[in-house]
Amino acid sequence: MDQWEENLQRWLESEKLEKPLAQELHGLVKKFDQNKKELEERFYKDLEFETGGLRGLLGAGTNRLNIHTVKRTTQGLCDYITEDLNQTADLTPPSVAIGYDSRINSRLFAESAASVFAANGIKTYFYEEICPVPAVSFAVRKYGCIMGVMITASHNPAEYNGYKVYEKHGHQITDTEAKRILRRIVEIDMFSGVSYLHFEEAKKTPYFVFLGKEAIEAYEKSTVETLRTLTEDRPFQIDAENEAKTAQQKMLSFLKVAYSPLHGAGNKPVQEILKRLGLPVENLFLVHRQEKPDGNFPTCPYPNPEKDEAMSLVTALAEKTRADVAIATDPDCDRMGVVIKRENGQYRRLSGNEAGLLMLEFLLRKREEKNRCLTAKQPVIARTIVTSALADRIAEHFGAAIKTTPTGFKYIGELIDTLTEGEQEKEFLFGFEESCGYLAGTSVCEKDGALASALICLAAAEAKAEGITLEERLAALYEKYGYAAHRTLDFGFSGIAGKKRMEVIFESFTETGTCLSKNESGKVKVAAESGAYFNGQRESWAGQSIKEILDYRSGIGTLPPLKVLEYRLTGGAGFLVRPSGTEPKLKIYISVYGRQPKEAEMLAEALAEDVRSYINKYEKEKKPI
Repeated sequence: MDQWEENLQRWLESEKLEKPLAQELHGLVKKFDQNKKELEERFYKDLEFETGGLRGLLGAGTNRLNIHTVKRTTQGLCDYITEDLNQTADLTPPSVAIGYDSRINSRLFAESAASVFAANGIKTYFYEEICPVPAVSFAVRKYGCIMGVMITASHNPAEYNGYKVYEKHGHQITDTEAKRILRRIVEIDMFSGVSYLHFEEAKKTPYFVFLGKEAIEAYEKSTVETLRTLTEDRPFQIDAENEAKTAQQKMLSFLKVAYSPLHGAGNKPVQEILKRLGLPVENLFLVHRQEKPDGNFPTCPYPNPEKDEAMSLVTALAEKTRADVAIATDPDCDRMGVVIKRENGQYRRLSGNEAGLLMLEFLLRKREEKNRCLTAKQPVIARTIVTSALADRIAEHFGAAIKTTPTGFKYIGELIDTLTEGEQEKEFLFGFEESCGYLAGTSVCEKDGALASALICLAAAEAKAEGITLEERLAALYEKYGYAAHRTLDFGFSGIAGKKRMEVIFESFTETGTCLSKNESGKVKVAAESGAYFNGQRESWAGQSIKEILDYRSGIGTLPPLKVLEYRLTGGAGFLVRPSGTEPKLKIYISVYGRQPKEAEMLAEALAEDVRSYINKYEKEKKPI
């Protein structure tokens, strides 16, 4: 009997197996031959606990997210807190904050986690209603929690859910912490090694506190204060008698905004933050079909604001209402997508890079207008390695420091820690990633879709007051700093065979000839004079010769080892290759920099087509695994 079959048998025989999961398994086992591959997928391994925690398909099995995998993971966190962090309830019990979004079983999994924490003497601050991811980060910091948990799968399709873990500073756990927690988890028996109470019992213990509306309101207020501090010329004050308004409020009063929460947790916070900043209620138009929380995502099966399909309804609403800007936040409200009205009255979606560059330049310009660059700490800008390097030029112009991090917003959170604890002469201003994640200030330590929604609206309001569109602002930015064209390609792979296939294709990008040599810094340089070739024959992509290949797997500079390859080409072009850390996908990030937009866009598209053809051909040939 194979290991997966032994795992399956143990689940079927367990008296502690939850009834709905037992029924699901028995239904599959009844037609064993027909469902054998499916059952193997569910039981051939444990659902992997990585840097972001857990993320996987819902259902019964060790390789699925369900109440048992959630409880086991939570018990691992409890053991880590009490043993590794030496936090016990001798005087004051250690505490965690728990939040959840609108996904299927999110509330159930949150309750299950709280029940395990309570049974282990760890206090839980439990959000009474669905909340954005950044609200958990805020609660961890506000209530002095040792850790935090958010039940969500971010922008994944409805059949997924996840379990994000945060450390005491409010950002997702580090690589080192993840490994230590994993060591605790693997020691725990799924059914007999977990201590837990029924949720109704847990609520009656001193280890449980509901976080009501006041907690969300505190997060909203903190977000508004952060934005005002970073962007207003003077402290915010309203005279109750004459309702004196700041210039910023006056500009917002003329802005028209279309918004969709994509059936998720951003609806109330985004509306409240915009209202507090001064956007009139009548100027905010909601996509009512996507307003109510619904984990099935009936109007957008893939609720990712990076994609046109997720932005289609809010774009249609913007066209109908002639809104200046349309925004959408993903189900857990940590990402934000933007559609802008063009100079010709039509609409187009901004890429994550474009929106980030606009917000970055807006924040730095506002800071300079307030003369803070002359009197305060040096502002720090952070971007991930796959995010537009044009940010570096903008930061340099304003005298800001730029920090480049690995992919994953937790690394930007870690950076905030280092600035707080070490580099006292610097302060974090803004960080972003090309996948529509943004953070300004330090009221939270996680990307924040609600804050980003308000920030892009402030930038749009300023542009409108000056008689231009955000597209014109972006064009001026490109004119000043140079043009950047970007493409992100996703190639999906599912199941055991799919994962192996993805690994084979990734490794194919590392195949090099004898004319390539690796130096001490981890770079793989191309010796052009020796007739360099790639995969036995390739020496260029889309007609651009390979200048050098950077292999991040052994670490480059201050970056830790990363499963990333970077190809630097002639013509100001290049691309990075990496497997996604949250989805079964291989991702290619293409960048082209130059002064002529048309040429840059054409080259970016040519590179994208060349990479697609390479991978599609590789898949068609089905080279052996």
